[in-house]
Order: sequence, then structure tokens, then C-alpha cells
Amino acid sequence: MADAKVEAVLALRGAGRSSVGGERIALLEAVESEGSITRAARKVGLSYKAAWDALSAINNLLPRPAVVAQTGGRRGGGATVTPDGRALIAAFRLLEERLSRVAALLGGADAGTADPLTLLWSLGMKTSARNAYRCTILDVRIGSVDAEVVLGLTGTTTLSAVITVESVRDLDIRVGREATALIKAPFVLLATGETPPRVSARNRIPGIVATREDGSVNSEIVLDIGGGKTLAAIVTRDSADALDLRPGSSAWALFQSSHVILAVD
Repeated sequence: MADAKVEAVLALRGAGRSSVGGERIALLEAVESEGSITRAARKVGLSYKAAWDALSAINNLLPRPAVVAQTGGRRGGGATVTPDGRALIAAFRLLEERLSRVAALLGGADAGTADPLTLLWSLGMKTSARNAYRCTILDVRIGSVDAEVVLGLTGTTTLSAVITVESVRDLDIRVGREATALIKAPFVLLATGETPPRVSARNRIPGIVATREDGSVNSEIVLDIGGGKTLAAIVTRDSADALDLRPGSSAWALFQSSHVILAVD
């Protein structure tokens, strides 16, 4: 197969721009070589925040994290590329070099790592939703009109989505299948406290504030929800101040099941 064919399948290019997938792979490789998000960002020409956001997006879309960061952040915390992250890099570069070699990789993938083709599909998907997670469907509860779909988000946390019964049929939603859950950041409410808030929102996810970025009106709060995954919320700056949301503090992410959109490949 001609190299141009492989490039067309892999690049996912916008006009005159490098592919998003290629940039993220280069960032992963830089983390692997530098052992630090700060140094990796500098190596590939990104700001720390842009690099951190890109790596968080990758982690959120994979079954297991591609990068695990240690404490230190901007001031020098270390970072390690996991076996899944290395498998993703290898699959991408092999596919870039020769499509036939990827077929061989897929045929002999180790049981301990995710399917490289699934990793590449997740990485290439583009969506306006700030939160996107590759999940496994654990349960489907069919009603007369709607259905509740329960998905595994982390090893200890599940996610609930409510979709129509017709969508269940159209998307072939079933237990054991993988799906991508999308949640827009403005749909996520935040609360504090040691116990889950008593609210009607079906999804109540505990986390630790990882970053806070303040604008003139709103603040972006990113929670570390465990399992190498993060969840972003957009709240007013006044609300962020009133809740005293700052890196290291505990918080709950709250959102309705109807605000979770499911996508399948």
C-alpha cells in the first residue's frame, strides 16, 4: 500500500495544519524522554497548560491512563508514560510507517494493553464537549420510552446516561460494548463536603481540584477523579470563590443523566 494512502488515513489533517493525533503523539514521546510535563511542553513548543490539557484529554479517552504525573506541576513534577501510552505511540508510528505492520501488531497485541486500533480511534475523535471518556457499558435498564445506561468510568466510579429506547436500538447499546460518554463542562455543577450532596442529579462524582483557571466572569475547575482521569466544570468565578475551590481541595461533580451523550464507533 502506498505511503500516501497511509498518511491520508492517519493524518486527519485540517487545511495546512498538522494532525491533532500527530501532535499528541509527539507530546507523549516528549514526556517519555523528558520525564516531566513541563520539560515535554517546552520541547514540543506548548505552554504547560496546553500540554496538561492535551494529556488529560488522552487519558480521559483511554481505558487506562497514558500518562501518570507525580506532584510538582509547573515547578517540576515528574511524569511517566504507562504501558498503554507506549502501546499507543508504537501503534501510531507503526501505522505511519507501514499499514501492514499495524495489522501484525493488532493480531499479536498483548492482553495487558488496550487494542491499538481502539486507542487510535479515540485519539482522533474531535468533539466540542470538554469531557469525553471511553467507557465500557456495564448495564442497560430499559423503560417504556427511555433507558438508563450505566458505564464504567474508573475502577470505582460509574457514569449514568439516559437515552431513548430508539437510540439504544440505533446505537446497538449493550452490556460489554465500548462507548464514548460526552459531557459539556457548563453542565457540571460543583459542591463541597465530605458526603455526597443530596440532589436529584444521578451522577455525583468525587474528586480533588487539580487546576483552576479564572476568567473575568467564569472559572474552569478541573477535578482529578481517579484512575488517571479528570473532569472539567465551568462555574462562575463568584461560585468558585464561595466554595473556596483551589488545587488540592475536595469537591463533587454533579450532572444529570440526560446531560450525558453517548457515541459509538
